[in-house]
Amino acid sequence: MTKISNIWTIVLLCWMGTACEKSDQVLLSGDIAGMVKVYNENYYLEEDMSDVQIYLTDGSFEAQTTTDPSGKFLLENIFYGNYLISLDMEGYFSIYQDYPLHHLGGYSPTLVMYTIHEIPKFETYIDSIHQDDIYNRYFMSVNLQGLSGLPKFCYNYWCFFSDTPDVSNDQFVADDVGYIWISDISGSQAVLRVDIYDNRFDQLKSDTIFCRVYPRSWGPDLYDYYPESLGKASNVFGFVVE
Repeated sequence: MTKISNIWTIVLLCWMGTACEKSDQVLLSGDIAGMVKVYNENYYLEEDMSDVQIYLTDGSFEAQTTTDPSGKFLLENIFYGNYLISLDMEGYFSIYQDYPLHHLGGYSPTLVMYTIHEIPKFETYIDSIHQDDIYNRYFMSVNLQGLSGLPKFCYNYWCFFSDTPDVSNDQFVADDVGYIWISDISGSQAVLRVDIYDNRFDQLKSDTIFCRVYPRSWGPDLYDYYPESLGKASNVFGFVVE
């Protein structure tokens, strides 16, 4: 009787071990459910937030999907672990490129939320530049062509300065950020404000300074520079600091 009891004990333990192994496998995998908020160049949500490409990888495993019209996406049965996630959509920029994601697995999905922003499509033409000596601020009178509306808050810019007219985001001596507030826009005319904090700008003051500006998408922090977030380059404008 004892022998039979021992056999049944062994069988029971084996069954329990198999059941636990299957349960662990389920718990080790799980879904990643997320949403991507898609903003246009004026910082308003797009009505259709579909077709954002979502890429997930850990170096050896890859998965991808796209968002639906409400911006939602689902990656199913993903093994637990650390991943890198990237967002991509033509004409849009996101800081979420190779962005770390820790996935726990299990019955409850890992919930995430990201944003992606339209790269400005409008064009900027500099008409004149005036200096505010007190605050080391420069006011640029600009003409904006191809606006799709008015910004929710402002348009952000990256401004480049050089001692040669071939100034660009790849070739410059000094650079800084600028902005056009909605209150400074009247039709196609606007005022771009640039506060100069770059000390390299001082070495340009003895001669003609050449400037070119680029509107930039929302998303990056103020002084986080991403060339791929820049819109169309403006004309080159030369001025002299008096």
